[in-house]
Amino acid sequence: MKIFITGATGYIGHQLTLKLARQNNIIHILVRNLTSPFIPVHPNIIVFVGDITNRESMLKALAGCEQVFHVAALVNFFSKDPELFYKINVEGTRNLLNASIDAGVKKLVFTSSCAVLGASVNTAKTEKDPRIESFSNNYDFTKFLAENLVREYVHKGLFTVIVSPSKVYGPGIETHSISINSIINRFIKHKITFIPRPSALLNTYCFIDDIVNGHMLAMKYGMGGEKYILGGEIISFKNFFQQLRMISGSKARVIETPRSLVKCWAIGQWLHYLVSNKEPFVTIKGIKHVFANKAYSSEKAIKELGYQITPLKEGLIQTIKYLQIKNHA
Repeated sequence: MKIFITGATGYIGHQLTLKLARQNNIIHILVRNLTSPFIPVHPNIIVFVGDITNRESMLKALAGCEQVFHVAALVNFFSKDPELFYKINVEGTRNLLNASIDAGVKKLVFTSSCAVLGASVNTAKTEKDPRIESFSNNYDFTKFLAENLVREYVHKGLFTVIVSPSKVYGPGIETHSISINSIINRFIKHKITFIPRPSALLNTYCFIDDIVNGHMLAMKYGMGGEKYILGGEIISFKNFFQQLRMISGSKARVIETPRSLVKCWAIGQWLHYLVSNKEPFVTIKGIKHVFANKAYSSEKAIKELGYQITPLKEGLIQTIKYLQIKNHA
């Protein structure tokens, strides 16, 4: 089968592309730069030069493809050009949806994010739960707009499914969007690690292999217009780093950091940006996202898709082994 994938040079897209290629599918990928070191390599992968913001550049790559995985996105919590989020995440998605209809694509899986759902309160959020707070960054908001757009195209004759990964970790290429791998790597190097106070705040950690499988299951079993959370184990910051310490033997200090101190840091980062033009690591608006529970339920994906969750301990063992080998390479 011929399959078209966007975002193949990103963390999730790269792993998904290779797995599908190894299953004897012919994979068409769209890349902006042929010199990228993250282009997946396999005899079944055909590379096309283009950009989702340019509809015409996708038509040739889509020719003969029955399925599409739209994984590409601008993933960042800050940009010098906020309009770029809309151009890529919304208009780029619209371009692909229209091009897919023109190419006769049978089914499209769109990669969104649990960030669209926002913070959880007393229980793990499901696909049906409304967002309870305003959007604090352009990434979350434009992903929300793109989700609505993807649903609209079901009524235009394109079978679309939405998947929403939570906090992804595990072996794979190094990209700025996968912060948890960087945090794990810093910790196993015995470096001081800062976490939000209170450390009882929850996060949902999902292993990369599960996310790749979840995409494939959504393509095979997903219902048109439906959304599926692809999550993992829900655990507090405190317990996460306790497990990490037990597995790795790291002696790194873990320091709980109050919101007030992070706010001061964010202000300092912003002032430094104004002088140096270097993008801030955290923004004042983004603090709300850091100091929030992010518990998400995968029950719908488990029941309807057959989605399976790798235990956190097992996933961390594989990730630490991978990072240790990489660190000594």
